Amino acid sequence: MTYWVFKSDFGKEGVFLSSLPGEGPKDYEYSKGRSLADRHPSGKASAMYYDPTYPERIKLYDFVANLDGVLIANQKVKTILSEFGIKNIEYLPVQLMDHQDKLVSEDYSILNVLGGEDIVDMEASEYRMGSIIKTQIKRIKKLVIDDKSIPNNAHFFRASAKLNQFFISGELKQVFDINNITGYRSIVADDWNGKG
Repeated sequence: MTYWVFKSDFGKEGVFLSSLPGEGPKDYEYSKGRSLADRHPSGKASAMYYDPTYPERIKLYDFVANLDGVLIANQKVKTILSEFGIKNIEYLPVQLMDHQDKLVSEDYSILNVLGGEDIVDMEASEYRMGSIIKTQIKRIKKLVIDDKSIPNNAHFFRASAKLNQFFISGELKQVFDINNITGYRSIVADDWNGKG
């Protein structure tokens, strides 16, 4: 099966959000692959704001890019993932507020992908480990995937050796393409140079 690196992409028009809800978990906690539902704020406390650096960007895509690099998507994406049988994602609802602090949508959630898969062939890949978190890859130079270590039912997941990097299966990418899902881009995972 082909696997793809998954990246949010706000293009030239897409909304770019500033920081995460202030009353919830800290930004670094969203890259751990652990449940955060018990500490996620609700209502107005869950608000995320359009970044003032991009006042002209007001188009809402299905996936919305943000300063902290967490995955944020709308109900359309959530429905597709649910119908596809994906169970390793925790949905944390947020309110989206525009540049004038007006409520734009309550249709979006942070997608907190739980756990991780051993997609990285640690022997064949080229990478640099982190100096602070020594068990996590800081920079990938050449990714070689380990097909045999990825379960057949893994379709949207984090790399266990690089928990802040997301991957999707070719099957799920095809479903996203068929449904014209916007606000993301994908790069073939095998041989990926860590950029883009």
